[in-house]
Amino acid sequence: MGIDGSGASRAGGDGIHNEDAFRVDEGLGLYVVCDGVSDSAAGEVAARIASEAVAESVRKSEQELDVRRRRIARFVVEKAMKHAMRALDEAEASDSAIAGLETTITLLLAHRDLGIIGHRGDSRAYLIRRDRCHQLTIDHEFTESVDGTHPGEFDVFAVELRPGDIIVLCTDGAEDVVEEDEIVRAAADVSPWLLASRIVSAAQHVDPSRDATAVVVRVSGERDLGWFELSRPPLGTAYGHTLEYV
Repeated sequence: MGIDGSGASRAGGDGIHNEDAFRVDEGLGLYVVCDGVSDSAAGEVAARIASEAVAESVRKSEQELDVRRRRIARFVVEKAMKHAMRALDEAEASDSAIAGLETTITLLLAHRDLGIIGHRGDSRAYLIRRDRCHQLTIDHEFTESVDGTHPGEFDVFAVELRPGDIIVLCTDGAEDVVEEDEIVRAAADVSPWLLASRIVSAAQHVDPSRDATAVVVRVSGERDLGWFELSRPPLGTAYGHTLEYV
């Protein structure tokens, strides 16, 4: 199977300040969206720091991914999420002007036939399979630890990737349009870049005041005719829910 992806982002409001950030690193099989919290001191700074820290951590762990076992890839994502939280804490400690950094992180690490999802906040990951769109993540509300640092609470789970699958990562400014019939029907017929651009454009048509970002990842190969099923729905917990697939 081959995997390719692309992203698009557009600032809302004045079109100058975009508190979203995304990364596409096909060499690592890493795809990330972050949405800095708007009422924090510097949402755009938080999103940038977190996305860079995730990529840095995965890059350092690249050799570990040579091992095929699923738990190794999951461990790499868990370590990357924790590294991003530490990076935010360190940035706040070094510069009082940016105290209160906060951001969502939703990422996909594609490793062979697995997609490992790491998730924190209210950005989302969706799977489009056989013209059906499935939300993979549960929105989180941010909590703060007693000492003011970022808690290491997030979701990490695996999705078995099949040829023809499309994963969409998006910030909350774009999520309202991902499940629209027009977007889902077009997903199989356009490039990841074009689909990401369409999602962002449609989102800003709905609400031009909001930043909107989407990253689209396609698994290429002969289309799998199997149906996607959840063995059980996500548990309604703030963090740590488990998604299982059959």
